[in-house]
Amino acid sequence: MTAVNEPSASCRSTAAATPGQDAGAAGVGDSAKVTAQTAPYVTRPTRWTIFLRTFVPWQLWRFARINIKMLGIIVRSRA
Repeated sequence: MTAVNEPSASCRSTAAATPGQDAGAAGVGDSAKVTAQTAPYVTRPTRWTIFLRTFVPWQLWRFARINIKMLGIIVRSRA
């Protein structure tokens, strides 16, 4: 008997296309899909993570920093 959260062998088959897919795309990207069967739990962000994601000065600093890094890479590649 299979576990409740584990899909049956027929569900895991990538040979048949699902109703929303065409036959040529069957199985393409199936491993990237996250469902209740493939991930029984999802980590939740901490309060600090949520704060940093929504704190505008921190986001502006990250934006400026990555752009400065890119400019440095571009300048070095043209030299």
